[in-house]
Amino acid sequence: MKIHEIWFQGYKAYGGDGTDAQFQRLRLAPLTLVLGKNNSGKSAAIRLPRLLLGGLECDDGRVLPVEVRGMRYGSGFLDLVHGGAFFRRPVFRILASHGDLPLDLTVTLFSRSALAADEPPQVWSYQMHAPESLDMAGPGEAHGTGTIFKGLLPPRARWNTWRKAAGAVLGEMIHLGPTRASVLSAYANEQVLGRLGLRGVEAPQLLRQDGELADQVGSWFSAHMDGWRLLLKKDPDSFSLGLRRSSTLETNLAQGGEGVQQVLPVVVHQLWRQRHASMPFLDVVEQPELHLHAAAQAPLADLFIDTAIMGPGQLLVETSSEPILLRVQRRVAEGKIRPEQVALYFVEMTDEGSQLKAVGLTADGEVDWWPSGVFEEDFVEVAAIRRAQRARSGHGDHP
Repeated sequence: MKIHEIWFQGYKAYGGDGTDAQFQRLRLAPLTLVLGKNNSGKSAAIRLPRLLLGGLECDDGRVLPVEVRGMRYGSGFLDLVHGGAFFRRPVFRILASHGDLPLDLTVTLFSRSALAADEPPQVWSYQMHAPESLDMAGPGEAHGTGTIFKGLLPPRARWNTWRKAAGAVLGEMIHLGPTRASVLSAYANEQVLGRLGLRGVEAPQLLRQDGELADQVGSWFSAHMDGWRLLLKKDPDSFSLGLRRSSTLETNLAQGGEGVQQVLPVVVHQLWRQRHASMPFLDVVEQPELHLHAAAQAPLADLFIDTAIMGPGQLLVETSSEPILLRVQRRVAEGKIRPEQVALYFVEMTDEGSQLKAVGLTADGEVDWWPSGVFEEDFVEVAAIRRAQRARSGHGDHP
């Protein structure tokens, strides 16, 4: 199963009045970048596909579970609703496919009352655009009737194929959250679970298990982390990760900088995925540049691009990194990745709520628009320095 596009409104920071014009639209390309300022709603947007897959997988009356494979979206349904108001009704439209079969459904959810805040949502209205058959009397039957749904799909057994397909995507998904686990000074030799988890805790075990992967990660570190090569040191019952820059400079990775530790699961994830991309996947990475110096941020973009162009999957990245964006633009201009393989969004906060705005990329790597003042801080500071220098020079502070 592959999600192609999601329309939504009334969800978390995103408002809406129920009209088509108020829908936010998120198209998932092989590489999708979502940028924006702090607290603008970026995380809510990039976590939405996982939430809706949880609703498609669900086979009981929870309709839209607020916990999906270990990630919590709140304590109850109202935590998903814009403004937390019980009288608001979030709307979701999912455009997906499974094999040659399309799926295009729109569902409006609601809470019965403020007293029902802790209860699962109910379906206010439902429309299946494709496939056409609802296995119900019609697309309006759910309105006000209390029809019981199994997740976001009709309750008939014929929809179990779609439920299993959504579950398979979730089972394959790697989702790295905004803060990854710190590296330990030593690890016991354990069976690898095969997934990094939300905090990347399995990254060291994956390196222990796969020597070729460890060599690839070590080489990436050497090339992009100021010459520090990642090392895997094994003992009979344990192992550790180290950094070496020369014959005299060596340290345990646990004693290294926070940026070096935080980027480890991201690099492991991308290089591992590039070797295990035989089936469709939807992966999410939040703030890959966390605590990382600017010179090492752009190479992360190259990792993301390599993952996007080599396999049948989709990679969704939330970032505030100008170097990552610029590297993607450069690679588009160089022809390494086509503009249509990249979906670029900027989230703006307005008085009415967050707005998810698409940013087009041309074949020469240019953007068709960009919000004023974003990534212009360097120019503003340099201009201020020049003004201050001229002012001081005028007062005789400089010869």
